[in-house]
Amino acid sequence: MIKRKVLFWIWLLMTGASLFFFTFQTKATLKYKKETDKPCTFCHAGIPRRGDEDPQLTEDGKKFRENGYKLTEEQKHKP
Repeated sequence: MIKRKVLFWIWLLMTGASLFFFTFQTKATLKYKKETDKPCTFCHAGIPRRGDEDPQLTEDGKKFRENGYKLTEEQKHKP
């Protein structure tokens, strides 16, 4: 009986944590990855959290943002 309660609480905690982490809205989506064919780490140095003023962009990420969220010709040829 105690084992079932422990398993229930573990399940509840994991479900709650999943809902918490997967409900964040993000501006960047996999659409950008598909369009640019670049990994997320091309633009991001870390995972930004909702409300962060610093989106943790790399130099390429800053150029991408400044260029209207389009790759520059130089960036298109970077691996």
